[in-house]
Amino acid sequence: MIKREYYKDVDYKPFLFYVIFGVRGDQLQVSASKHHVDGFPEGLEMHGLNRLEHGDYIDGFFSGSMGDILHSQDADLYEKCRSASDCVVIRGDVMKDDTLDYMQNVIGIGKAFFDQGAVGILDVLTFSMFSEEKWTEKFFEQEINAQKHVTILVSEEDGGYWLHTRGLIEFGRPDLSMHAKDDAGIEECRQIFNQMIFYSGQGVFFNGEVNLHTHSGNTYTVKATFVNDFDNDDFNNAYCNVEIVS
Repeated sequence: MIKREYYKDVDYKPFLFYVIFGVRGDQLQVSASKHHVDGFPEGLEMHGLNRLEHGDYIDGFFSGSMGDILHSQDADLYEKCRSASDCVVIRGDVMKDDTLDYMQNVIGIGKAFFDQGAVGILDVLTFSMFSEEKWTEKFFEQEINAQKHVTILVSEEDGGYWLHTRGLIEFGRPDLSMHAKDDAGIEECRQIFNQMIFYSGQGVFFNGEVNLHTHSGNTYTVKATFVNDFDNDDFNNAYCNVEIVS
């Protein structure tokens, strides 16, 4: 059992959305000892798709902004996944999230699919694609840390920068948004976010003021204001507006 040290049930369940390219669902062979899987998480569904019947749906993963991002990350992996004849979609709301066992099970299922010939796995929620080598190095038989799953994005805006995350919904917690006035403190803002991401993975629900200690040795008081808006395309999740108080 992988405990979430600060977990409280706030009726906010994790949502996962992965696409495994180059395999069919009926090819899955899972070993509890080899893949560290003790079950399929309740609330998730697994569907097999193929290009003959579902070509337009599959092409949607490779078009628009997400397609551009995936191609820029790894053009070779992008092409391998796009040309795959079959894929498997795993998605849904996780019902039991007081531990991180659900994430370990999904990671192990992904590894099992790679063992059956998968060419890549797409995390739709973070616009990230993984080869077997990257999946194994980053996730498999590694400590489950939300920082490895969540993406911090930085965008220029008038008078400064906007930092925001994608992926905290995978841990049933709101994403983060912060408007920074200049670039001098971006690294500190990243460290603040990383602390909040880590503790969110451990079950903290940020809403109010909290003191955070960054890896650079600084301590900040930040105020997180929860925005219950799941329809914002920047997050595909509710989010917190984060301000540095002191």
